[in-house]
Amino acid sequence: MKFTSIPEAYSSFREPLLYAFDTELAEPQDVELKIIDKSNGTTLGSKRLHGVTTGEVDIAPYLRSEAVTALPDSITECGEVDTHSQIKVVVEAEGVSSAVRNYIAAKVDLDKIYTPLMTQLTHRTMARDEFDLISFFSLPDIVVEVVVEFFGKGTERISITPASGGQRVVAVTARGREDVESIRATVMVDGVATTVVEYEIKENLRSARRVAWLNDHLAPELYTFPLRKSVLIEAARKRMESIWGREAATAERENELKLISAYEPQAQIEALSSILSTPKAWLVKGCELQRVEITTDRVMPATSGKMGIIEVDIRAAQEGVKLW
Repeated sequence: MKFTSIPEAYSSFREPLLYAFDTELAEPQDVELKIIDKSNGTTLGSKRLHGVTTGEVDIAPYLRSEAVTALPDSITECGEVDTHSQIKVVVEAEGVSSAVRNYIAAKVDLDKIYTPLMTQLTHRTMARDEFDLISFFSLPDIVVEVVVEFFGKGTERISITPASGGQRVVAVTARGREDVESIRATVMVDGVATTVVEYEIKENLRSARRVAWLNDHLAPELYTFPLRKSVLIEAARKRMESIWGREAATAERENELKLISAYEPQAQIEALSSILSTPKAWLVKGCELQRVEITTDRVMPATSGKMGIIEVDIRAAQEGVKLW
């Protein structure tokens, strides 16, 4: 038994991941393949092929059900964030193990040593108690360092070195730094400044709501919508029969928010439009996150010259939960 081909390391589990094998026997036999999470030894799934001497199995569906990209319930400081966007796998067949492979959510060009996974413009604003996320892919044989500089009455500089290789996310926040007026985060790739994101720290309008979502790379994005246009509340009243006749028992309430962006350049509007097809989204209040659903069927950005706005409708992902 031998594996004749396996996918390239850091391939995306959103595409087929084909493992081909040869039993090296003349007579056909049954072969069982097990897909194992190398980080904890858990069997993610198995596939039995009957009466074969060679075969091919796509393990991607098993990984997609296991590696569910998500954000933690809260983010309170600068540092690397685990979004469960990659998984380390080994496949076993009849006592033979494949080489260990890391697979990721994003679809990237593996000929490039570094790929930013953010789609928004790199000049951004956020409140002092909020956070932003910088997402990227890098090959394991290079050194990536995220240098975060805080500017205000004084200056401060910290360095974050994420784990080597793969799809990575680093959080940036001014939380706990009362004098900070702006932040610059620089991604250094083998000592070379490659991506620079600048932040202006300013307080939000009372109507503002910050939203996080997964973009087309399944990498997190955040944006503060400064205006809330309307709140829709739907009540579903349940009734019960009693000795006094029909009575109202409970009333389930569901609210929906319409969020409106600032006037933004067309490139930013296009980046924000990815929220329409996102598989997951969150409402962000300071450092806390609440799962929401995007209910907008389509996005019609209003344009004024080269600037535009976008409107997005959201509601709580869990029924009966009130939006912040």
